[in-house]
Amino acid sequence: MGENRQDPTPATPENKPKKHGMFEPVALVFLSLATVGTAWCSFQAASWGAVSQRTLNRSAAESRKAAADQLQAYQMALLDVLLFSQHINARASSNEVLARFYADRFRGEAKAAFESWMSTQPFDNPQAPPHPFVTNLYKPRLLAKAAAEETKSEQLWTQAGEAGRTSRTYVLITVLLASALFCSGMASKFEVLWIRRTALALGLAAFAFAAYLLFSLPVRL
Repeated sequence: MGENRQDPTPATPENKPKKHGMFEPVALVFLSLATVGTAWCSFQAASWGAVSQRTLNRSAAESRKAAADQLQAYQMALLDVLLFSQHINARASSNEVLARFYADRFRGEAKAAFESWMSTQPFDNPQAPPHPFVTNLYKPRLLAKAAAEETKSEQLWTQAGEAGRTSRTYVLITVLLASALFCSGMASKFEVLWIRRTALALGLAAFAFAAYLLFSLPVRL
């Protein structure tokens, strides 16, 4: 009869490498912080993403308003030029009544520019501006409004980009924390001591970098 051979070195709990006494408490705290951080960063990423989209919509709205005001300003300027041309034609024909008729119908901005132009004695002074529609005399209110709206649109566009970058950074932190969770969770599964320590060290490194980024970002509640 053959003899039953047994493994001369049976696996016993004493043969397994022992874990350090602080390993599990450190891993528990680490996992808890990483879990809370992941949830927090997910919330912040969603919040800043919404801020970016809303600000982008406001920027587009301001840009549309600026375009509409600019178009209307050009239309009003065309009307002012036509009235001024008729006034000059009537004046050239020595028809003072008709010239006054057109002058009385200048819009406020055109009237102010015309009066400033007339104060330079343009018919006698060769150094006077050639017409009242030079930039230092004619200042359409709608063009100024359009310029202000375009500036605001650019500012909002910049703010939307900053909010978008903040949102993407929070997403990156979420990925780093998820990696830290994976490494710390897997560390306890390994029996080889140096592998276990390496996995935990990688998790701690990812967590430390995520924490550094997290404290440099603005918070939105």
